[in-house]
Order: sequence, then C-alpha cells, then structure tokens
Amino acid sequence: MVERPFRSWWRSRIPDLSVAVTRFPLAVAIVGLLTLYKLLHDNGDFEQRVMGALAASFLFVVASDLYVESQRRALSTRVVLWVLGILVIALLFWLQWDIWLSPPLLLGALLILVGLSGHLGRKESNATFWLFNHRLWLGAMLALAGAALLGAGLYIIHETLQLLFGISLWSHTDEYIWTVCLSFVAPVSFLAFAPRSFTDPITEREEGDFTMRAVAALVKFVLVPLLLVYTAILYAYAIKIVFAWELPKGTLGSMVVGYLLVGAATLLLGYPVRETGGVLVRLFWRYWVWLAALPVVLLFIAVSRRIGDYGLTEDRYLMVLVGVWALILAVIRVLRGGDFDLRLVPGVLALLFLAASFGPGGMIGFSIMSQKAELASLLTAKGMLVDGKIVARQEGGEENPLGRDAGRARTIEWYLNTHRALAVLAPWFEGLPNDPFAPGKKPEETARDVLVALGLRPDVGNQPGVAYFTHYSDVPAVVALPKDAHVVGPVVFQSGGPVPVPIPPQTVAVEGLGTVHLELADNLLTARLETGELVTFDIRDAVKEIYQRGWPLTEDHRPLEIKGSGTGLTGTALIDNLNGSYKEPQFELSLVRLWLVLGRAE
Repeated sequence: MVERPFRSWWRSRIPDLSVAVTRFPLAVAIVGLLTLYKLLHDNGDFEQRVMGALAASFLFVVASDLYVESQRRALSTRVVLWVLGILVIALLFWLQWDIWLSPPLLLGALLILVGLSGHLGRKESNATFWLFNHRLWLGAMLALAGAALLGAGLYIIHETLQLLFGISLWSHTDEYIWTVCLSFVAPVSFLAFAPRSFTDPITEREEGDFTMRAVAALVKFVLVPLLLVYTAILYAYAIKIVFAWELPKGTLGSMVVGYLLVGAATLLLGYPVRETGGVLVRLFWRYWVWLAALPVVLLFIAVSRRIGDYGLTEDRYLMVLVGVWALILAVIRVLRGGDFDLRLVPGVLALLFLAASFGPGGMIGFSIMSQKAELASLLTAKGMLVDGKIVARQEGGEENPLGRDAGRARTIEWYLNTHRALAVLAPWFEGLPNDPFAPGKKPEETARDVLVALGLRPDVGNQPGVAYFTHYSDVPAVVALPKDAHVVGPVVFQSGGPVPVPIPPQTVAVEGLGTVHLELADNLLTARLETGELVTFDIRDAVKEIYQRGWPLTEDHRPLEIKGSGTGLTGTALIDNLNGSYKEPQFELSLVRLWLVLGRAE
C-alpha cells in the first residue's frame, strides 16, 4: 500500500524524470554516474577516458532500448545488448592509446545510431523514419535549450547572492551547476521527450504542425536556394580550373565538406515537401546527390594536394571520409533511382565513422603511419636515415642537419608524441648507443633523445618549434682595454610589434675613429667606419652562449661577451640584454642592448 502512493507522488512531482527512469533505467543510471564522476574528479587522461566510456555507453544503451522497443524483443535481448555493448566500449577506451581510438568519431557513430536504431527493420518506410527522427531530435534540442536556461538561471542567482549578500556556496559552484545541467538534466530530459511510436505516418495533421511548417519554410526559402547557388559556384570554379589548368586551392576541401554535410541535412529535412515545396525543392531532391559528385572530385584533388605536401592528418582523413560517403550515396541513388532509402544517408556515415574510429586503418592510426612516412622521407633526403636506420650523429657534426625542414620534422615529432605513438619510430633506433626506446626510459627521456637524434633542440618543446629567450645582466664585467681602445654604448637595437621588421641602422661619433655606422641585419652586427674599415659580431654566438649556460634555469647573469672579426678594426661586444625567439633553424631578435669596445687593428 505504501509503494503505490509513493510511486504516484514520484510521478506527479517529477514526471519527466519518472518517465525517463521507467523507460530507460540503465541510461539514466549511466548519466547519473557520469555526472557524479565529473563532479568528484579532475580532468586528467584517465578521467577523460572514463567519462568518454560512460558517454558512449549511454548512447549505446539508448539505441539498444529503442531497438528492443521497436522490434518488440524480449527483456533478455535488451540485457544481452547492454552487457555486450558496455563491455566492448569499456575495452575500447581502456586500450585507447594502443588501438588509436578516436572518441569523437565513435561518439558520432553512436549518436547517429540512436536515430537509426528504432528503424532497422526491412519494411520500414521513409515517412515513419523521418517523423520519428523529427520528434526525437526536436526533443533533444528542447532538452538542451531547457538545461542551458536552467543553468543560466542558477548561475545568475548564485552570482546575485554573492554580489548582494556575499553568499558563496562552494568554490566551484558555477562548474557544478553547468555539470549537473548539461550532464544530467539535458540527457534525462531528452529521454523523457523521446517519442514512443515508431510507426506514425506523416499525415495532413502532422504537416500542419508548427515545427514541420517551420522546417519546410527553412528548406524551401533558405537552404535549397543557397545550396543550389553554392553548387553553381563550385561548378564555375571547376570550369575555371580546366581553362586555367591549375590545381584547386588546398582550402577548398573544408568548404566542400561543409557543403556536403549541409546538403545531406537539407536532403533529409526536405523529404516531406520534396514534391510540394516548389520547383527548386523538387530539383534539389532529385538531382543534388548527382550534382555533388563534381564537388567531391574537387575535394579529393584539393586534399590530395595537401597530403602530397604535408602528409595525411586527421582533418584531411575526415575530408576524404566525407567525400567517400558522398560518392557512396551518389552510386546508391543512381542504382536505386527514386526508391531511395533515407536511412542510408546517416547509416553509411555511421558505418564509416565506426570503421575510422580505431585501428591502423582508422583516422588516427592511418595519420600516424602517414606522418611517419613523411618524416622518413625528410630524413632519407638528408642522409640521416639509411636502410630504415638512423645514422648516428658524429661529435662536432652539423648543428642543424635538417636545415629548413627542422620545423616540419618537429611538427611530426610533436604529433606522434601527443598521440603517444613515438614507438612507431623505435625500429629506426635499434642498435644505436643511445637508443631513445631502451628499456627503463621515461616518456620524457624518450622524447628528448629522439629530438637530439634528429638534430633538433630538446629545449624547444612546443609544436611550432618556437622558443622565446631572454637574457639580462645584473653583474659587472671586467674587460682589458687594448691601446687606443674606444668604448661605445649603450647601443640599443629594438624591433617592435608582432611582425618582425628591419631594425634601422644607427650612427655615432667616436673621438679618434670618426663617424661609426652600426647595422644589425641577418643576426650580424657590423660597425663600419667612413674610411671602409669594419668589424662584424655574430649574435648567434651570444644566443648559443645563453643555451650553454642552461637557459631558462641559468643563474649566470654575466654579460655575454663575443669577439668580432673584420678588416682594419677589432672589437668586443658586451651584451647585457638580449631578447628574441628561436624557430628552427633560425632566430629573430626583438631587443639587443650592448657595449662595444672598438680599436684599430695593428
């Protein structure tokens, strides 16, 4: 007797939550666990993997529940799908770095599966599939909007209490608010709004619904006209390429990908009005998949150009994947004609996402292998990789053997390192005296030794290969002055602004020498007399001295002393302030403050 009144109270007080719990019990439990875990843990690698596994499990469980409901399967089927799916997902995230898993692609595939799972039977119609997904994703948008409004309201209330009364509940109250709203309230509301009927047709009453009329107006007056104009632009660009006989620009790839995705979404949204929406809508529905074939060809050419220059990356892999998806749809449309199954549009994309989400042929794995091949090509061209083995560097060898390719090599090393895939280079180093992959070495030691073996500075650790250095002197220096020596200073050269500009030369009158022209160009400081005598100082020697002193942890702040070489003049430069940026294989100076000791050569 107590249970029934409690159940009635529960459903009357929190109807949405009770509906979601009754229909999707495990899914609600998973988002509850995800929210609690997020509130109690930081955002480290392990924590991200746990939350990713929980999010993927939530989507799979929802898809399983919708499939079981639509197919009227037994409870045992539901439980088996739950267990198997969660175990596979947990294993994938546990081995994330070993199998090169891409969580965004896996989550994308599972999200698409949620909309497909209720219509996996052979006799499903386009109309019932469209209407179910219209209701499902409309509910998702309303749930997200409602959760965002709730979060904004609670955030404003908390900030107002803190401002007016000095009341602050917890140190991370704002973070807690948004975590609960977006991780729990939004998913549970989405489940509560999920439609129960999988077989409702699109009737006149449905077509008169406000949301369907809004979608129809959006398709008819906005999306279709814009897409057709964009299609014409792409075809005109293709004609220009033929007449100019030039390759398409590399940036074209992302433009075509956006065009294809928006076009596919418009194709799905426009299904109910494909015959009643006017001439343009009918034209788009019948021919857009075919018309998209030429832009896909342009996409492949543009991406192949970028891959040829820089190798395959995850972004380029995705571009190719979207192009393959569009081509598959075009082939199916040609073969099936008007009998086109709408489920194929998201279904093919979901399968491609799933196949590309892990493994050596996946987005990350294939990109890693491509970057490795790119690095091998660079090293082989420089004679640093012979027969698949790194050539050990000799003492006193060239400081930067890669030259202008150093930045590209560092970018590849950074990519492999951040994907925990440096081990793919291990066979290159087998047998070397200092094998970076020798047992017992820490990851940071391995990364440092790889950089050294490639002739790259290990103290420039960020991806672009840029290090900002500075030196200042706060101790005196003693310099022996030769006969007839002249001290000039302080001399300051400075380049202002984010973009390097030439530093203007200076002139100074020195008794006994006359007018001395001072010029700093190409990292060389030249002091020249009007009679032609000159002495040159190589600022690169000063930069090397900074690093030899152990920058940035150095405690040696003596002035940097460098000797000059020239004709008719001798000199020493004492630098007490030096700032700039090092980008392999060159560096740029932003500030040099120095004293010059000049004398005539005997």
